Amino acid sequence: MKAKAAVLIADRTFDFRELPVPDAPPQGGALLRVEGCGMCGSDIEQYKGGTAKAGIGAFPVIPGHEILGRIQSLDAAGARRWDLAEGDRVAVHGLAPCGVCPPCMRGAKCVDAFYYGFRSLSDGSGLWGGYGNYMEIAPRTKLYRIADDLSVEDALLFNPFAAGFDWVLRLGRLQVGQSVLILGGGQRGLASVLAAKDAGASQIIVTGLRRDAFKLEIARQFGATHSLIAEETDVAEAIAELTAGRGVDLVVDTTPNAFQPVTDAIKAVRHGGRIVLGGIKGHKDMPAFPVDELLMKQIEMIGALSSSHWGVQQAIRLVEERRYPVHLMHTHSVPIQDVEKAIQTLAGEIPDDPALHISIIHTH
Repeated sequence: MKAKAAVLIADRTFDFRELPVPDAPPQGGALLRVEGCGMCGSDIEQYKGGTAKAGIGAFPVIPGHEILGRIQSLDAAGARRWDLAEGDRVAVHGLAPCGVCPPCMRGAKCVDAFYYGFRSLSDGSGLWGGYGNYMEIAPRTKLYRIADDLSVEDALLFNPFAAGFDWVLRLGRLQVGQSVLILGGGQRGLASVLAAKDAGASQIIVTGLRRDAFKLEIARQFGATHSLIAEETDVAEAIAELTAGRGVDLVVDTTPNAFQPVTDAIKAVRHGGRIVLGGIKGHKDMPAFPVDELLMKQIEMIGALSSSHWGVQQAIRLVEERRYPVHLMHTHSVPIQDVEKAIQTLAGEIPDDPALHISIIHTH
């Protein structure tokens, strides 16, 4: 049996290959028949070579870490550990920590984490990414049953939605009746809107760029009470007006490569409030940081990366409950042979084709 995969062999260079699928699953693990794979900003960074330069993964590699599929085969140990059987439909957590190193034991970043979509083609079978229609699953991986009757596109939203729950609730600790400002209307921003709505927030205020007006419309349909165009608004002044001068209880920054939102967050949050920073800034230093205001307002600030086991569980619950129009997040479905154009579309490089969430749909 052969797997069909898009292999990233250099910056902006894919090679489409057929690779042998192992006859048996890895000891204690599984073989997965991949149904689909979602895309996010890290796929863009990987395509451009940024993650390899940062020491995350190397060429050649099968990308793809937002994975949905069905168990093709698993051994007895894997079946017991996961309580799964062949044919079960599962979502795959893209990051598999070892669970035993000192950082893992205290809930920090694993020193020996297994990153799907970034593991070299020379490592075993090489089938470690969702841009292939078959994958190996290592024993340490978290797998989650997901409803058979969900569309591939809706099911794949478990990944961005998990970040929303983690950033707004687990890290941001938003309470019923509190207010939140979400900076950025991309996948994680809209996921944060849904998490805040689901948690019973009283005010959900979202910012976005003028070119992303359609995303702000989705934010309102997801439950945002107010939306602001960043280029046309003094965010801090708008928040003061909307909250009668008090400021919001929580700010979640999801904006990539922009520092003004960090300053806006410090000015917009209330005294003693919280800020969650989830927008990667391209490894650049902030040109100016309002430290004094941070201190004087006694603000709690925390960095966010990826999503937790709890966050994925909450995301799958939300999608399966069907109480929200989650399908609005999805803009493109593509076959694997169109993956390069899909990444360029998500990156905004294709004129007049705005994208929000893109799904690769596999055939077998």
